[in-house]
Amino acid sequence: MKIYTDLNQFQVERPVITIGTFDGIHLGHQKVIARLNDFARQHNGESVIFTFHTHPRLITSPNETTLRLLTTLEEKTELLEKFGIEHLIVYPFNREFANLAYHEFVEKILVEKLKTHCLVVGYDHKFGKNREG
Repeated sequence: MKIYTDLNQFQVERPVITIGTFDGIHLGHQKVIARLNDFARQHNGESVIFTFHTHPRLITSPNETTLRLLTTLEEKTELLEKFGIEHLIVYPFNREFANLAYHEFVEKILVEKLKTHCLVVGYDHKFGKNREG
């Protein structure tokens, strides 16, 4: 699995992408990952997970004391590799990124930077500022 921390280094033909924190890789995550890998095969693409370093809730709710992470970034990386993910983007989640509107994320990152071929998400997935997307 290739790991990226700089979007300018990402050069993948036909990326099939999913987005999320993927802490613990529970059954719901596993189903999304399986669907991601299936779509990548069906579309002659490559599987990509776009995740974050610094859990989003640590930035958006800094006073929250109930958040307990299940995996470190290193553990998460090892688990995702075992699930056959080809590329992992670890993006810094900070206040500026938290304020990015969903349509800006789609246009500037998913379309312009990553050239996303397919996007695979769960039925209840939300993204962008205030989870509006």
